[in-house]
Amino acid sequence: MTVSTGASIAKAIGQFSDPYERQARLYPALLTLSPVIVLVFSLYSEKLGVLSTLVSALIVCGLLYLLADFARRGGKAKEPALWKNWGGMPSTQVLRHRENTTFDVASLQRYHAILAKKMGARFPNAGEEAADPQAADALYTSAGNMLRNATRDTKQFGLLYKDNISYGFRRNAFGLRCVAISLCLGSLVWVGVRHGLNSWVIRFQAAATPESLLNGGELTSVAVSLAMLFLWLRYFTEQSVREAAFSYARTLVLTCEAWAPKPRAARATAEKSA
Repeated sequence: MTVSTGASIAKAIGQFSDPYERQARLYPALLTLSPVIVLVFSLYSEKLGVLSTLVSALIVCGLLYLLADFARRGGKAKEPALWKNWGGMPSTQVLRHRENTTFDVASLQRYHAILAKKMGARFPNAGEEAADPQAADALYTSAGNMLRNATRDTKQFGLLYKDNISYGFRRNAFGLRCVAISLCLGSLVWVGVRHGLNSWVIRFQAAATPESLLNGGELTSVAVSLAMLFLWLRYFTEQSVREAAFSYARTLVLTCEAWAPKPRAARATAEKSA
């Protein structure tokens, strides 16, 4: 990679001042392309004069923003199927009475009471929820939407913001998973066939050690492609996305504590009533 191209990429990434845009959208796209980027600069560095200029021009014209938007669209496209597999939107599930492993009964009742007062709506008990789960879910979904709109201050709700970034990063990476795996495999295949299959016969005959079968650029490209392939297969999975999603949903519900009566205020109210 030339110095000018590297400087252009670094400058363009720096323009993503919003951490969510940069970490949750841009980084998954760059990780997806990393095997191809490494392959090109490892094997064809001596021929990159014109290509470096072209890449710099594309970056100036918004290439990285296009990649970030592509990652977002890929992640959002996966979301409905993921929620269906999980049994509903995570922020809805964690407010249910049924099969709730996120909160204990007492805490859940407390959060329902806080949300009910804030929304001016009555939350169902376990029996009422079981009798009409769709109506209950509609109320819980509305509560989740209200919480998201009320917690957009990233400084006040910093932990929630970090959980949202983590979920966005994993979701968008998972949305690009098939593309990323294809690029990893394609890079490995290209290293194998670019000089023709007959060249490997000559290499095997001349190689003194297994490491000498590959030159430096090829070894770098193969190592990165294999490492990224392992990452896409073992880390960016549906389970990984689910963990981040429910962590975000739990933190989202916990933010309703900001509306709970403070201990002193509660005591003063009780004393006044008495």
